[in-house]
Amino acid sequence: MRKWNLGLALLATLAGCRGLSLKDESVSELERNFQDSDRQVRETRTLAGLTEMETALASYVKGERHIPERLEELVPKYLAAVPSVDTAADGHHETSDVRYYAGDLLRDGQLDGTKLKDTGKWGYVYNNRQVVLFVDCTHPSSRGRPWYQERGF
Repeated sequence: MRKWNLGLALLATLAGCRGLSLKDESVSELERNFQDSDRQVRETRTLAGLTEMETALASYVKGERHIPERLEELVPKYLAAVPSVDTAADGHHETSDVRYYAGDLLRDGQLDGTKLKDTGKWGYVYNNRQVVLFVDCTHPSSRGRPWYQERGF
């Protein structure tokens, strides 16, 4: 606790605040900035993981000439491990688990968001024409779109 108070005092001094104490507004602003930064880091890691898995999935389909039933089939030849997903949304926690869906989740080439379970895990669905990897979350990302509509970088 003492180190934390000293750190805040140092930040206050560097920011030009007088004295060794911070006003409540300054602490709240620092907390908000930290939370915003933390959310951005978590979201960026999730999108990078999504990109990594999309690339591995495309390589698998090209190399094996069929769509895998489970994402674990990509490991270790196409993917070292299934990365973590962390949307920073309330009620969801970091995980590398996958929620598998039946092909009827795809309607006119799009995910039917009304049928999602909102688990916060990776989502995976395929049919005879397409395969979709997504974040199984209906909460909005910082971009304002539901997570299940986000795509990798």
